[in-house]
Amino acid sequence: MKEKKHEDRRIARTRGALTQALAELSQEKGYESVTVEEITSRANVGRTTFYLHYQSKEELLLEGLENHLSQLVDEITQRPLVFWFRESNNSLITSIFETVKENADIFSSITKEQSNKVYDYFRQMVYRLCMKLITESPWAQKKIDHITLPIDYIIDYFSGAIWASIVWWVRDDFKETPEGMTNNFRLMFFPGLLRALRVKKFADLVESIGA
Repeated sequence: MKEKKHEDRRIARTRGALTQALAELSQEKGYESVTVEEITSRANVGRTTFYLHYQSKEELLLEGLENHLSQLVDEITQRPLVFWFRESNNSLITSIFETVKENADIFSSITKEQSNKVYDYFRQMVYRLCMKLITESPWAQKKIDHITLPIDYIIDYFSGAIWASIVWWVRDDFKETPEGMTNNFRLMFFPGLLRALRVKKFADLVESIGA
């Protein structure tokens, strides 16, 4: 048992060192220019060891992104329900855009990838957040009975809209602030959400969930 725990810690240290190396190199020279050789050199890990854990730097990137977003999910899901719909910039949407901005170089690269792996994971993250609202909120449970649109459709639309906003933001070289992107998204998405929830005004929505 002790040997297994030691092995697990060693693997975790190796993966952590590789993830950190990729993050540092991406900030220094851009993700697309980083090579596996540079990653292993910075992490002081052999190439053979790298390929025991990952097939490519893209796989390493996805794991690092997943860990980062999972932490964000855990933090956000501890917040009260009103946090999801708050009109101020201290909200769920702003937290997502801030995470993207903090990892601007990486997101600039992954949004150009042809693979759907990143979007698939992003959608899963948003799905987890939305399902928390639905399953743990009496208010949401009551509203579900009056929503004519399928819940999965609303969640897919929401995650797709967020991702489209991120892609646009990348193409615009992050000229807008996370708070500005939150305002843009709110203007585009929330009117449809209010209609789906059969709520006339945003203030009524916030009041109904106990803001």
